[in-house]
Amino acid sequence: MKISIVTGPWFPVPTLQGGAVPRLWQGLAEQFVAMGHQVTIVCRSYPSQPQQEIINGVKYFRYSGFPQSRSIAWDLLKDLAYALLVLPVLPRTDILVINDFWLPVFASTLRPDAGQVVINANRFPKGQYFLYVGVTRIAAASRAIQEAIATQYPPANSRLRVIPNPIDTSVFYPPVSPHSIRKDKTILYAGRIHPEKGIHLLLNAFAILCQDFSDVKLRIIGPFRQNQGGGGEDYLHSLQRKAQELPIEFDEPIFDSKKLAEAYRNADLFCYPSLAEKGESFGVAPLEAMATGLVPIVSNLDCFRDFIEEGKTGYFFNHRSPNAAKNLSSTLASALLNHKETGEMAINASRNAICFSYEKIAKFYLTEFEELIKQG
Repeated sequence: MKISIVTGPWFPVPTLQGGAVPRLWQGLAEQFVAMGHQVTIVCRSYPSQPQQEIINGVKYFRYSGFPQSRSIAWDLLKDLAYALLVLPVLPRTDILVINDFWLPVFASTLRPDAGQVVINANRFPKGQYFLYVGVTRIAAASRAIQEAIATQYPPANSRLRVIPNPIDTSVFYPPVSPHSIRKDKTILYAGRIHPEKGIHLLLNAFAILCQDFSDVKLRIIGPFRQNQGGGGEDYLHSLQRKAQELPIEFDEPIFDSKKLAEAYRNADLFCYPSLAEKGESFGVAPLEAMATGLVPIVSNLDCFRDFIEEGKTGYFFNHRSPNAAKNLSSTLASALLNHKETGEMAINASRNAICFSYEKIAKFYLTEFEELIKQG
């Protein structure tokens, strides 16, 4: 089978500055190759990367691309330009996987030789799915996205499938020896430092927690710069002001997966208090944390329920309540105090995360691809 993947105009592949989607498709592409298929990734050009190369059997073709801005309207125009530039150079394949706004519209009508179009839906829909009448399959990263697309555009329902995002379980795995019960505890957040991620809420909750726990610290890892998806310097400085006099550490983002996995393994709990009601599509960071044996504490967003079960593999807290900070603080305190229960949950969490390996998710995609080819 010949498969081509278009990742969109914003991020280089292999990724240089993080980004779950580029990392996702690099890993899946290598699995497809290992299973005997020919794979080409079409992605944005980048000064430090050649226009064409082969890495682990995957062909990379880099063409055009733009930096992402803070304006949705401007980004849609740039995305349109990218789609029109990439359309003529798409290789002839059986399956064309697209993670892009405009390209599915043109590829499905003007380039049928580029393959049957599969959309990787990794964001909540914004009313655009009526445009994709020629798309053969829509792979939603979570049930929450599937339901949102079906609600906005019911005719898409028959073409929708839920295929979760994978993680690299060869890198994200639990410690060889379980954590000993230690006095000092570290709560970890890893992800974009942006208001929609609820980090200010986490700091408020941590301040409450510190009133009863003198031996706990908070570590925050992630990008704050706007060109990396962060909330900017002003937001970071507001957090740093909140963190004064508290045992809170702000670290630069870790883009090396192995080093990031070590940061997970050195922590005791993972907290991901996202407030992005229509922006959180799946939640790769909590799943990576689970794979390393960390119990996740997350906000009550539907997308997290695809892989976290309350009281068995993680905890939810009510982020919509006026007392959200207190709710989160109480949940963190419970996880810290109940050592035995949390330890058992950590084992369950790491076992559950194995189901989301690149190999297993690649098989889900290939099953869909083979069905599409049979249908013609």
